[in-house]
Amino acid sequence: MNMHPSFHANDRITEDDAFTAAEKFFACVLADNNIMADCGLDAEDFAEELHQRIFREAYRLFQSQQHINAVSLKPGVPKDLPGLPCSPAEYLTNLQKLGLNPAIKYELDPVLQIIKGVALARGLAEDAKTATDLASEGHSLLTLDEEIEALEQRLRERRTRLSALKAGVSAADAYLASFNASARHDGVIGVPIAMPEIAKVLSEPVFEAGNLYGLLSSSGEGKTSLTMQIILHAVKNGHPVLFLSYDQSAAQCVRQMIAQERGIDLKQQREPNERMSQSERDACVNFALWLKKQPLEIVRCQREGVSQLVAYARRFIKKSANGKTPLVVVDHIGKVKPRDPKLSPDRISGEVTVELKAVADELGASVLILNQRNGEGSRRQNPRPIAKDLYGGEGARADYDAIMTLYRPEKYKKEMEKIAATPGDWAIINRVFGSEVEGVAEIASIKVRFGDPSIVERLKFEARYTRYVSDKPVVAQERML
Repeated sequence: MNMHPSFHANDRITEDDAFTAAEKFFACVLADNNIMADCGLDAEDFAEELHQRIFREAYRLFQSQQHINAVSLKPGVPKDLPGLPCSPAEYLTNLQKLGLNPAIKYELDPVLQIIKGVALARGLAEDAKTATDLASEGHSLLTLDEEIEALEQRLRERRTRLSALKAGVSAADAYLASFNASARHDGVIGVPIAMPEIAKVLSEPVFEAGNLYGLLSSSGEGKTSLTMQIILHAVKNGHPVLFLSYDQSAAQCVRQMIAQERGIDLKQQREPNERMSQSERDACVNFALWLKKQPLEIVRCQREGVSQLVAYARRFIKKSANGKTPLVVVDHIGKVKPRDPKLSPDRISGEVTVELKAVADELGASVLILNQRNGEGSRRQNPRPIAKDLYGGEGARADYDAIMTLYRPEKYKKEMEKIAATPGDWAIINRVFGSEVEGVAEIASIKVRFGDPSIVERLKFEARYTRYVSDKPVVAQERML
């Protein structure tokens, strides 16, 4: 057996090294069968057919709680194999002898890294060949799009495995890296939050890089309006923003931003000659020209699934990278095309949030997903949002780092007043809402990582300009990325 010296992290690893690493791995398994439980390998991670066969047989034996040794593995390998200097049975015996060396257990971690690393490189080579074949063959736009999407999916899976390999860094080292990064920028790395009320209910100074956030509200309460203010605030501070909208077009979004920022309402913008002064028309044009130069992209989505949203995010962040944390916003989760329409809302929600959380972590972005409330709230006498109102129900909170809620009691009070029929109905309305609800919006949370989830803050909603107004001063943003 061709046994090499111990490997070092900076060594250039070859297929020969991977062969030697495989021999050491199987020697470790023969010395301690329990290694099979969490080695994180598959048979395809080995380049040689013999090693693939040994692994499959070892895994079968382990699953059936049988002892793994040279004798029990023998039925899983051929009687002879061309190119091997000894018979496969003798090869197994030599591996078992190697496993008798007490020092072999110290080789396990590095050889696992080598096997997985070379397997990833081998897979990338296969992907490169696939890409070359695609370029040389004739394809329609539809089939080419499908092939590229399949290739992107394989690359995402390889990156996920690479991230797992790199995850061997200790928790203390990971914290120190994050701490030093924050110290270099004199603050937490992330996207500045438009209003101090939002920051307070989230117990966070910024939308932190790598985090997944949710915004829950019902139709007509103004969650898109608030989102426009969040987006514009990020753009004004130089952060790249990608808005994936299933509801509003790019032109509608810009109109709303102008109404919020310049105080020129939507009716005026639809009839500029009749309803706007020359200075107001100039303000609209100048704002649009300024916005055109900013790192903002608005994609009007139709039937995209989460894999396509992820692809949009990757391309945008690669194109718009400027050293500041990107913000990706999806409006809204209930309209993302599911992989399987027969899945329940919680399963659909889980598939979307898992993928977007992974993208946030991988690309160092902040991701915000809008959720339209389900019908739970309309059946309660007090319609304030709770976790059950989330798309997918209470269990859908799992993958979010934090979820804020937007609630305008005025909307619900008017709806209940329309159908109030008895003194008891009016008593409930007055008890739940009181009298001071006009133009009031409540910001709260149904999940925070660190902090008090019971905090409730108020904003004023100015319906004419579809904007929320804070009574608190905005924190200076110079220290935030």
